[in-house]
Amino acid sequence: MSVEHRSLTVLVAEDEPVSRRLMEASLTNWGYSVLVAEDGEQACALVARGGVDVCLLDWEMPKKTGLEVCHFIRNTKGITPEPYIILLTAKNEPEYIARGYKAGANDYITKPFDRAALRKRIMDFSSGATSTAKSKSSPGVTLA
Repeated sequence: MSVEHRSLTVLVAEDEPVSRRLMEASLTNWGYSVLVAEDGEQACALVARGGVDVCLLDWEMPKKTGLEVCHFIRNTKGITPEPYIILLTAKNEPEYIARGYKAGANDYITKPFDRAALRKRIMDFSSGATSTAKSKSSPGVTLA
């Protein structure tokens, strides 16, 4: 099932103010509705209200990490829609990537990341090319 581009709501959970503002500005310019959280607890509260289509989660945040937010989302019944989760982190070692997917992330982008790569991932989700369903195949390639 695809989600219309104009109706997508994207949560940006990033504790670093400059990165948070840059992502918010890019997403807004691309036509998305944007919610922002400065820490993992705020991210969980916003997702629990429902209506978040895509979550961009920084791995390292105060109060709850991006992994803890992933666990919360995947283990909390009644969150609708089930968000597509993209972890954003400088952790690019295979064991961290595996931990991210195991926590419930659908995608993983290493920092610094290319804005075009982020936009494509969100557009792929929006068009139905990717989904929140976990793939039984390998997780794919991580873009820097």
